[in-house]
Amino acid sequence: TFSVGIPQAYAADACESVLCLYGKAVGSGGGGECKSAEKAFFNIVKKKKGSIRWNKTFDARKSFLNQCSSADPAAISKIMSKFGRVIG
Repeated sequence: TFSVGIPQAYAADACESVLCLYGKAVGSGGGGECKSAEKAFFNIVKKKKGSIRWNKTFDARKSFLNQCSSADPAAISKIMSKFGRVIG
């Protein structure tokens, strides 16, 4: 594993991640076309001395999703409560 910051993503990528992860959160996964969008989200991991710092990881992932200005904040909250502190 490796530590990455928030990718230099376009808002469309963040929106795609919101759409796919929301589907996954409510039990209707987006299938193969969501793989890269999910990966973009789960690749955001903050570490210090090899240990994952979950609070910082959570904040960075939330910041990434918030790049999608058209996303429903309730959808982002649901995604974060389910996937904000898990390894993809």
